[in-house]
Amino acid sequence: MKIQKYLFTHTLKTIFMVLLMIIPTIMTANATLVLNDQDSTYQNFDVDYFIEPDGRFFDIGDIQEVNFTQSTSNKISLGFQDNEIWFRLKVENKSSTKKKMILEFTEVVHNVVDLYTFTASKELTYKRNGLNIPVNQREIQESTPSFKLYLEAGESKVLYLQLSSTHGIFGAIQLTDKTEYYQNIQMKKYLYLAYLVALMTIVLYNFLYFLYFKDRIYLYYITYVTLFGLWVANFKGLLLPFINAEIFIVLQLIIPLFFISLLLFSQSILETEKRHEKLHKIYNTIIYITLFSILWMSVAPESGFYLMNLLSTPLLITTLLSALWYLRGKGIINKLYIITLSVFTISMTILSLLTLGVIPYSHFLSTLIVVVSIIEIVLFSLLLAYRINLLRKESFESREKLIRQQKSESTRLFHTVGEKTKELNRAKEDLEAELKKKIELEKHLKHLASTDPMTELNNRRAFFELSELEISKAKFDKEQLSCLVIDIDHFKRINDTYGHDVGDIVINDVAKLMILNTRTKDHIGRIGGEEFAVLMPKTNAESAYQIADRLRENISKHTIAIDNHEAIKITISIGLSTLTKDKDETIHTLLKRADTALYKAKNNGRNQVCCLPEKISEEA
Repeated sequence: MKIQKYLFTHTLKTIFMVLLMIIPTIMTANATLVLNDQDSTYQNFDVDYFIEPDGRFFDIGDIQEVNFTQSTSNKISLGFQDNEIWFRLKVENKSSTKKKMILEFTEVVHNVVDLYTFTASKELTYKRNGLNIPVNQREIQESTPSFKLYLEAGESKVLYLQLSSTHGIFGAIQLTDKTEYYQNIQMKKYLYLAYLVALMTIVLYNFLYFLYFKDRIYLYYITYVTLFGLWVANFKGLLLPFINAEIFIVLQLIIPLFFISLLLFSQSILETEKRHEKLHKIYNTIIYITLFSILWMSVAPESGFYLMNLLSTPLLITTLLSALWYLRGKGIINKLYIITLSVFTISMTILSLLTLGVIPYSHFLSTLIVVVSIIEIVLFSLLLAYRINLLRKESFESREKLIRQQKSESTRLFHTVGEKTKELNRAKEDLEAELKKKIELEKHLKHLASTDPMTELNNRRAFFELSELEISKAKFDKEQLSCLVIDIDHFKRINDTYGHDVGDIVINDVAKLMILNTRTKDHIGRIGGEEFAVLMPKTNAESAYQIADRLRENISKHTIAIDNHEAIKITISIGLSTLTKDKDETIHTLLKRADTALYKAKNNGRNQVCCLPEKISEEA
């Protein structure tokens, strides 16, 4: 019994001592990565991590004293964290050669990615990276946070990686041989460049269709593809060499914007407003919710981005389920749209859950959205192409139907058209006759309104209108212009002696002589009883005087035969004035000066031409 009691007691002590040795090991994680001669890339290992508690800040000295009690895979998916996270990894080079490695964190969305390295002799190396550090100031000038890590054969180093982000903590820590690292980086750049070129080709192709069809559906699709490509370029760090952290965060607004453009495109291509009113209202509601998330992200980027990721999954699923419910079994366009939307929803949901830390991280899932987007965009392009062919087919069928209708109607219409043509011709002839009468009447009325009935000259009103136009033109062209005022001498004596009938004959004869002795470009008007006026465009005072004097002389030689009376001889007096440079000059001022010259001719004995070059004031 004593022996059994001793053995039992000794066993308990042994178990207790083992637990004392194991518990600290369990409570204190100690992740180690061993480098060997065979492998050039290390993508599967564990790391220890520690999340800073609220309200406390830890520096590297504090972190060295912390027990890292939690471990995780190097493929990290911790979701949104308000506090900074520290990762610890011990790297041992048990190969026979010096290892030139690159420590890379695969995602670019983290604000802080700082590396602290301790050698076996406690020598510290500190390197900064992440969005807060411009690419051109990094040790390795690439978008993904990367650090050089060299280990001699048999050397070991302890790595502390400090991370913080407003976009969720996710990504993979991996070690890659220096040569292989740069080969991989170059390959990624070529692939992403090919991706963006493909997107630009699709955008250009649809832009040409937009210019041709002027259909806003192409504008929505171009906006969607352009914004999506811009977001991928930002999310994968292609823009990071050219922008800073603030712009990177602002560009996250592209996510809800391209989702809105996709919904607008969906409403247009499905014609939801006309064909599926309830689905149209659901999509509008989702658009308003997405606009709200944009507003939140603009005011508070951190919480806004978290809210957007929380909302994205239910919104995407609601969009897809609504389309499945309202579009089930209703044509190729609807079916192809549902397939494409399903691809988009699955890929974006995976990315959202990855960001939230709901599903484990893998580099495949992170790049899945890029690969799937090509499939999805190509499917949407096929959808648009099918829609174009469908519209063309409908247009062709409509034309064929119209042609058949026209052929069936042609015989019946032939006779009807013949009868109607006769009726139209008769109506046309009647209308033309009426129009001719109307034109002739208008001409007659216009002639009556502008012509002196006795002499067939311009009446006073018509003469003044023509004169104002000629004066304005002369002023604009800076040309000369003259005016004559003509009065029949002793006309009252003729009326008193021979009667008004003879007076009318005298006026008519003078009018005819004025027409014969002036030029075709001159305007003649009867402005009073026996008073006439002549406006002479492009004529200076000397030329006007010669014409006026010739007119006066020819009239003085003219004899008027009167029945039962001896022949009558008449003379005229003429006043002449020319246009001055005064901007206020009008036909009234011009006639007033000519009238003054006429009185001068009368006072000087009549039968003469007097010219008054100087301007007579309005009061004269």
